[in-house]
Amino acid sequence: MNKKMVFFRMLHSDFSRMVKSWKFYLAIAFIAVLTFLSIYPEAAGSGGNCSVYYLVNARGGVSAFLVTNTILVVLPFALSYWEDVQKNYINCILPRVHSSVYSFSHVLMTAFGGFLAVFLGYSLCFGLMALRLPLITSDEVKALTETMSLMGYDSLLLHAPMLYFGAVFATEALGYAFLAVCALTASARVTNVFVVLSIPILVYYGSTLLCNAWNLPGIFYWFYIMASGGVLRTIQNPARLLLCVFCYFNGLILVLALVFQLELEKKRKHG
Repeated sequence: MNKKMVFFRMLHSDFSRMVKSWKFYLAIAFIAVLTFLSIYPEAAGSGGNCSVYYLVNARGGVSAFLVTNTILVVLPFALSYWEDVQKNYINCILPRVHSSVYSFSHVLMTAFGGFLAVFLGYSLCFGLMALRLPLITSDEVKALTETMSLMGYDSLLLHAPMLYFGAVFATEALGYAFLAVCALTASARVTNVFVVLSIPILVYYGSTLLCNAWNLPGIFYWFYIMASGGVLRTIQNPARLLLCVFCYFNGLILVLALVFQLELEKKRKHG
């Protein structure tokens, strides 16, 4: 069978496996609940006299419930290889499917699952908040206009606030998708599921420590790009900024996909 057809069949199978799993929906629900808990003190303190824009910025970004979120994004599909090994399914599929097909399909679905869990979790939480609160108040729009310091996605607030929230959520979700793939890649070597679950947070804090200790260029600070655009935030066009963020994290994910495939090839050759 054509390799491309095999890949799409594998991708379809992985997608069905993910959306039929309770872990995918649990991750979305818990991220929505934890996000609400992170903004509840601000919402309650304002007596409901605030905007969704204010709450999005008040939630603390990726720092709020970071450890829990990094575990939750692993649930949709990052444990798929570990589960395949535990159930001995891997020994049935790899002799029939090339390791590149298996690895790239699993990496793509892991990234997609992690992205969706965060994006839909945030959208669910703030979408419900938007039923009671304005997206942005006139005073906030006036303050943004007067400061003339619109950077990144800020210009969307003046004309299309819904697109602003979508872009902010997508940027953060791409970072979490990268972390989910880190867990999948590590599972090719690590057999302890609890260690696999802890890989994303180890990568996050390890990267922070190394970048700050060695004073690396801004492009290496992927955690800042994930939180607010980081060094890419100077790009004034929101669409171009989101595209750059998308390409940046997909580049990192591609590197991990190649590493994951190499690990599978080693296991395939040496048993």
